[in-house]
Amino acid sequence: KPMRRKTRRQAAMSAPTLSDIEAVEMQSIPVGYRDTPKEDEDDSDDDEVDELDMIAASSSKLPTQKDPALKRHSYMTYIFVCVVAIILLAGLLRGGKDGTSPFNARTKAMSDDLSTSSNTGDNMIIEFTVANLRTNSQNCTHVGKMLQCIPQHNNATNKFRIQLHDEWAPIGVKRFQELTKANFWDDSRIFRVVPNFVSQVGISSYPDVQKYWDSLGNLKDDEVVGSNRRGTVTFATAGPNTRTTQIFINTADNKFLDKQGFSPIGEVLPAGDGYGSMDVVDEMYSKYGEEPDQGMIEEKGKEYLEEEYPLLSYFVTAVFV
Repeated sequence: KPMRRKTRRQAAMSAPTLSDIEAVEMQSIPVGYRDTPKEDEDDSDDDEVDELDMIAASSSKLPTQKDPALKRHSYMTYIFVCVVAIILLAGLLRGGKDGTSPFNARTKAMSDDLSTSSNTGDNMIIEFTVANLRTNSQNCTHVGKMLQCIPQHNNATNKFRIQLHDEWAPIGVKRFQELTKANFWDDSRIFRVVPNFVSQVGISSYPDVQKYWDSLGNLKDDEVVGSNRRGTVTFATAGPNTRTTQIFINTADNKFLDKQGFSPIGEVLPAGDGYGSMDVVDEMYSKYGEEPDQGMIEEKGKEYLEEEYPLLSYFVTAVFV
């Protein structure tokens, strides 16, 4: 059965799940109201005249723009607003220098990339470089806490390429391009590998980055045009219209996913000069299975992954070619 991307309210986010997940319907809460009581309309004419007289008498005592006290009050308000604005501006500038500003360089780069995003007709092939591929230990070297391995299949390359198909899923393709332009895939762990089914990735190792993309909301579904055969790339979901950043690569023919609304956006290309194909994908580390907690990845990111699952394969870079 398909593995689906779980929402924040569920235990974890996943690609098509091995058991069907029923959608949870939100129950709307009606907003209450109360009638405004009608006012009595039996006021006498004399009362109206008295009220008008009182208003006229009191209005002559209201301060005017020529009143010195009113001018001082206006000046003080103006000065106060200026001082507050200067303090806020200084805080933003200081935060930008030491990296504490919420608009840090990584998030700013993502925003700039989205604002200058090209048409989906460009940037249709992406080359991924993968670390920690499954192989024998003699081909592995330690880099910090991580174990980087050269793939066993040809002892030469740890790269593969994905060809996007705009005619299959234009909405999904556009989001994938945006993620790539923003360097979202860098350091992303392939956190869920089920041999002969799928390899799943798409939770950033940097919590602030993931929060940014989550804040953009879910994508509407594309019509299912392509089929989930081996080598195709598809967005994970948690039900209709819930695609965000998680994708999976089909490592077997999973055509039964077509009827469940999983719309492929591209496919892994055949091997070429300097890069492999599905033989690289098949080398992704699978011993952890479905153990990594997706909620913890979102919350703690790289810290949690390196401590608990140091052998996970991950993308070093993803670039347009």
